[in-house]
Amino acid sequence: MNVLSLHSAGHDTGVGYFEDGRLVYAVETERLTRVKHDHRSDLALHHVLARPEVDPARIELVAVSTPVRGSLLRIPDLDRAMERIGAGAPHHRTVCELLGRRVACVVVTHEVSHGALAAHYAGHAEGTTVLVNEGRGQITRSSLFQVRDGRLEWVEKDPLPWYGNGFGWTAIGHLFGHGLGPSVAGKVMALGGYGSPDPRIRETLLAVDPRVMHDLELARRVQEELSVRPEFARDFERMASVVATHQELFTEAVHTVLDRHAVRTGSGVGPIALGGGCALNIVANSVLRQRFGRDIAVPPACGDAGHLVGAGIYALKYLHGVDTAPFDVCANGGGDSRAAALEALADAGLTPLPYDGDAVARTLADGGVVAHLEGRAELGPRALGHRSLLGNPAVPGMRKRMSEELKQREWYRPLGAMMRAERFAELYPGEHPSPHMLFEYPLPEGTAPEARHVNGTCRIQTLGPEEPRLHALLTAFEALTGVPALINTSLNGPGRAIAHTARDVLDDFARTGVDLYVFDEVMAYRAGAERAR
Repeated sequence: MNVLSLHSAGHDTGVGYFEDGRLVYAVETERLTRVKHDHRSDLALHHVLARPEVDPARIELVAVSTPVRGSLLRIPDLDRAMERIGAGAPHHRTVCELLGRRVACVVVTHEVSHGALAAHYAGHAEGTTVLVNEGRGQITRSSLFQVRDGRLEWVEKDPLPWYGNGFGWTAIGHLFGHGLGPSVAGKVMALGGYGSPDPRIRETLLAVDPRVMHDLELARRVQEELSVRPEFARDFERMASVVATHQELFTEAVHTVLDRHAVRTGSGVGPIALGGGCALNIVANSVLRQRFGRDIAVPPACGDAGHLVGAGIYALKYLHGVDTAPFDVCANGGGDSRAAALEALADAGLTPLPYDGDAVARTLADGGVVAHLEGRAELGPRALGHRSLLGNPAVPGMRKRMSEELKQREWYRPLGAMMRAERFAELYPGEHPSPHMLFEYPLPEGTAPEARHVNGTCRIQTLGPEEPRLHALLTAFEALTGVPALINTSLNGPGRAIAHTARDVLDDFARTGVDLYVFDEVMAYRAGAERAR
């Protein structure tokens, strides 16, 4: 069965295409436009339908998550679909118009699409408990699902209190002047490492009227009341304590709900999966792993970008019984051609050279920053080596240089690191790996100091030989320096979506402090950087 899967409205839109349960092509709109959280799904749809891998005439089913952009897919009974979904239906079968022909269509409820993607990363195992947790879904802010007898059953709606879901993170961010955008929660969470939970703040947060999630006027009054309390003042130390306290409450709430619903087995609990934007909370993810004594399945595109495949997975697996094959996280678009990379370098006045892994390792060892583009981009917000800025975590000031100067992020936000899986196993015996950089680990002082957060942890990406170039680069770098990791942060300039092409990279970084550009089998030094070697 050939399925076109869409997230057509709201932020982080995109389109995916499946053939017989295998994801063939996927792209987020923002990677094409470089506008973060772009909603213009028509651009992604036209891009996908024009790809050589996709034959529009062979598409048998369109799966679209809610909300639905009605002008994009002409669904004759869209009002009826949304009425049913508003009443709690997980999906609605109908038809739509695609390139002038009628095609079978299934409208998949927002929360269900998240749940199906999370279940996919747990292998759709019987008894899997899935918590979808986000700022706002179609009808809930959090939902519990379980995989039972080959079905994805909706077990409970809104089991979490206001401080246990994305609403709470957005509310805290808004209280501290960060606005209400999709990126607010990520900016705020990093503050928690600089503070400690405060019993007075905890008591105040617990006393907030739980109706605050659903009553806008009440939410405004609560914000006004909290903003004048001294413990919620906007000085850094107090903000950090508020966030640390909120993080503690959030983690406790999530654990309590999962502990109540997780399927018990002879050896503990059954599979657990997390979906929705709050699954990017690495502090909570790491605590859940420890408390349940098992790995937790989290899609790297657990936020709304994941709908571009989640809707299709639900339609295939849970409506048509088609097994969905595991897919490489590097599925975002078709990569960049050598000709395009060479043209971009020529336009920037840079001299192309054949890729030389030893030279890249030496650049990093000497304190240089490398912009690394390889193959197809990652699906989701995490840079996992295919669209990454790389740096030496043992060089003093490297965090400031990469995060604050090159990317112009807030000074307090940490950087992640990549490490060979076998080296990780030596340093963290018995620990679950983290191929998608969604968990944190205590990092011994002096190991990779510029990648170590103030609380002594690091968000580590574990990387195996299935990524031969990066695996070899880490090996060569450690041989030169003795340092077992590289700083890895997403390859995007200030306020831009992650770079998709070589030209995007040079648009963002050609006149900055990046020392070496790697574009698949071609690389180029920044003007003057090669002569300095």
